Amino acid sequence: MQKENVSKKKSIKGIIRAVIASAVCLLMPFTALSASAASNEFPDLEREGSISITFTYYDENTEKTYPISNGNSVGLYKVADVVVDDGFKFVADSRFSKVGEIPETDQELESVNIELAEKMAAIAKNYEFDVEPKKMDADGKVSFSGLSIGLYLVLQAEKGEGSNKYSIAPFLMTIPNRNPDGTLNYNVNAAAKPIGVAREYVPPKRPNRKLPQTGQMWWPVAALAAAGTAFVLFGALRKRRG
Repeated sequence: MQKENVSKKKSIKGIIRAVIASAVCLLMPFTALSASAASNEFPDLEREGSISITFTYYDENTEKTYPISNGNSVGLYKVADVVVDDGFKFVADSRFSKVGEIPETDQELESVNIELAEKMAAIAKNYEFDVEPKKMDADGKVSFSGLSIGLYLVLQAEKGEGSNKYSIAPFLMTIPNRNPDGTLNYNVNAAAKPIGVAREYVPPKRPNRKLPQTGQMWWPVAALAAAGTAFVLFGALRKRRG
């Protein structure tokens, strides 16, 4: 029982740590398109891009980082298109228009990434994935190619089993993103370690503590009990008659 309580506490700590990490960090490199960026280069709306993400989990017990794999998967929703007209901006897909306007600058979009992603995730659950989910490989990596320009919501599709069961917080990514020198990158490669990832607590299986079978047959016990009762009644009747 004590070990189970310790495991539960560690699990709760892990989830809290993941939530805090989600609240203060964002997926990087995730530099959104911005008209105020150093370069005047506008995205080529005819080009296609890709997204590659490596999902990892930090284990507080071993103080090591491990890849997330074994059945965990994520899919994509294209939540906004890019419109170029005397500058450029994101225009939300009609399914996600309830979330309001999407910020145009890097800093503004970065500051609301988590909040906006959570709102969009709540809506997305009513629709099929725009891009079919993929499972992480042995290194925790998942890649999507042939993607059109725009803003994408990364959302967990399946969880693994047992000790490989993880919860992954939703987040947003853009294609293309802006490199530090202002140029555009259409093949976005990011590591997901700052994103909220929590290993779900799986209670250990209790041993099956059945009583050992000795091979004893129980019908003689019942017969002897009945015989004893009969002798008692017979004795009582004789005493009463005497």
